[in-house]
Amino acid sequence: MGGNPIQFDYTALFLVIFPLGFIALTAYLIVRFLRYLRRKEENEKELIQKMDELIKLQQQSNKTP
Repeated sequence: MGGNPIQFDYTALFLVIFPLGFIALTAYLIVRFLRYLRRKEENEKELIQKMDELIKLQQQSNKTP
């Protein structure tokens, strides 16, 4: 009597669990990236709007010496 007679088959782990984890991680990263792009676009629109307001104010202050 020697050794451990019970052995675990890692095939299921490599063929099922790792691919599912990879797919879940990929989906999560895609969703985070799309949220980042949407937020970035909104921030850029707001920045452009504020810069337009500053340009208008600068032009008005230049007209009234």
